[in-house]
Amino acid sequence: MISGQNNAISDNCELLRAGFARPRHAVARGMTVVLALFALVAGFGVTAGHALQSDWVGDPAIGEARLVSAVVATGDLDTLPLGLEFTLAPGWKVYWRTPGEAGLPPGLILDDAGTAGIQASFSWPMPTRFDVFGFDNFGYENSVILPVQLSGFSGGDPVVISAALDALVCSDICVPMQGQLTLAIPAGDAAPTQHAQAIAQYAAMVPRDANADGISASGPDLQIAMAAITQDDKGRQGLVLRFAGPVPDIRDIFVEGVDGVAFKAPRPFNDGPLNDGPLNDGLFMQAVPEGGAIPAGTELTVTIDAPPQAGSFEVAATRLDRTGSQLVTPLVGIVLIALLGGLVLNLMPCVLPVLALKLSAVIDAAGVGRRQMRLRFMSGAAGIICSFMLLAGGLAAVRIAGGTVGWGIQFQNPVFLVVMMVFIGLFALSLLDRVHIPVPAFAQRIGGGGGYLQDFFTGMLATILATPCSAPFVGTAVAAALSGGMLGHFIIFAAMGAGLAAPWLLVAAFPAAVALLPRPGRWMNWMKRVLALLLFGTVLWLATVLAAALAPSTGQQDQDGSGLAWQMWSPAALEDARAAGIPVFVDVTADWCITCKANKALVLDRDPVASVLSEAAAKGDIMLLQADWTRPDKDIAAFLASHGRYGIPFNIIYSDEVPNGLVLSELLQTSSVMAALETAGISSK
Repeated sequence: MISGQNNAISDNCELLRAGFARPRHAVARGMTVVLALFALVAGFGVTAGHALQSDWVGDPAIGEARLVSAVVATGDLDTLPLGLEFTLAPGWKVYWRTPGEAGLPPGLILDDAGTAGIQASFSWPMPTRFDVFGFDNFGYENSVILPVQLSGFSGGDPVVISAALDALVCSDICVPMQGQLTLAIPAGDAAPTQHAQAIAQYAAMVPRDANADGISASGPDLQIAMAAITQDDKGRQGLVLRFAGPVPDIRDIFVEGVDGVAFKAPRPFNDGPLNDGPLNDGLFMQAVPEGGAIPAGTELTVTIDAPPQAGSFEVAATRLDRTGSQLVTPLVGIVLIALLGGLVLNLMPCVLPVLALKLSAVIDAAGVGRRQMRLRFMSGAAGIICSFMLLAGGLAAVRIAGGTVGWGIQFQNPVFLVVMMVFIGLFALSLLDRVHIPVPAFAQRIGGGGGYLQDFFTGMLATILATPCSAPFVGTAVAAALSGGMLGHFIIFAAMGAGLAAPWLLVAAFPAAVALLPRPGRWMNWMKRVLALLLFGTVLWLATVLAAALAPSTGQQDQDGSGLAWQMWSPAALEDARAAGIPVFVDVTADWCITCKANKALVLDRDPVASVLSEAAAKGDIMLLQADWTRPDKDIAAFLASHGRYGIPFNIIYSDEVPNGLVLSELLQTSSVMAALETAGISSK
């Protein structure tokens, strides 16, 4: 029996449909090397004697097939490179190992006599997608050689292969192709035949195993960051693929692994034209027939044709339901979530320096008229919204360039940190009347003596200081913006800006509220000193972030004050722990992430969560992995993207009970973390 895997031939004849098996990429690579050597020898004109092949079977008017050998004799080879060659009349096709929506792959029934113990495997060159009456099928036209590697015979002995071919060739109709193929390979020197070069060429077209290193195609490696079963905007089920980096030109993608379900050609996930966002926004492949069951965690083989290279990935598909996924929620709903997320940012730990700016604006406006007060607060709101649009534009440029994007990643840049320290320090000194920041004459004319312009830049600074925080709704909105089309990208960021600017807009709408403040007096000077201290505290915090960003990496993860034995996260560490069946708690954090610090101080480092995690880790019942995103890290960015996230904090628990991971809220609560641990099988008892 010749199959897609190396299966020993049983005593009884078996028919194997190659589509029921997966290829061994290591076998294909080994065969390519062997055949390349034979082809090289043949290319230098070494005489190989007569060609070695079986007779043709089939109908010349439709298509024929035969077995061919790359060598004239067995020699001292452990494996024999053969090929199943098809020549097809124009318009006729033979199928790939997974035929698509209809069809059958070619198979062989090996005779028992003389073949006991022999092992064989097919390799499958990259197929072509055909549209036949609206059905997508995968296969080959004109001619193809399916490389076959034969092993399990006695070295140096002759080998006789006798097999019944069972194939289906199709045009407007389908016709079975059947016949007996016999190929005798004598003992002797294993010189190349005239078929060696052709077999080698088709072996080179076999997609390689790309899980480890990705596909390198005229640029950075192509790696799948996320595979998820979800619905498009019309409610059609399918597979979404998102990629960890720049995506080269993809000719086609073939998905296998779900019985009775095929996948249509890939198209941009956002259902818009190709230029509506970069290609790595995601590709969607509709599943057919509609309603086919695709359980979460289904193991899929994803073969990507990205000339000049091709590769196959083994992925476990998660599930993102349309009603709850940040990737497919309608834009109107996402805009409302973004508004709410921006509003919630006003209540997050980052609020202290932002609050200082807001109070400073209120104090400065205490003695002015209503019209001027309204304009000043509208200027601050405009600064916030404009800064969000600038942030959206910068992230869009990075996306198009294929770089890593995320919420707050500017704090990974030491130059940005230094500039912010200087800027905020000057602002604090100006509150103490120690420094006067001159405003150019043109700006004074535009900004009404400089006041409006100062309010505008105060609003921009508030946005920058708020970005280290993530919050409920913010993660969903950011993920939708960074994974969708460009129009939605900018709309969502504008909505978040409007949410953060809501307090400014509220005062602008009701300026009489400022009249509730005490009359201007000495208390204003004391208040400015307090606000300046808050800003100096922000400068000190930025200095600690800068020190962490510049400090040399030790390659080890420190234990925190709670005694939790955090280990350094890596893709390999997570994969090894899951392969061993060990539950894993992953914490993605950074020194610049204020929400991360709050989660740690208020939940993770406190009992009962700390004691449960510590005891479970000591007993080997859980592994604690911490990913530090203080500095740029492509692996961490890809890990976040694989879960549809682009900001931190991010906490997830894996176990046998939740093999695809249980994601926790951005703002942790003791009760929710304890419940999640219980769900994952980590008991507090």
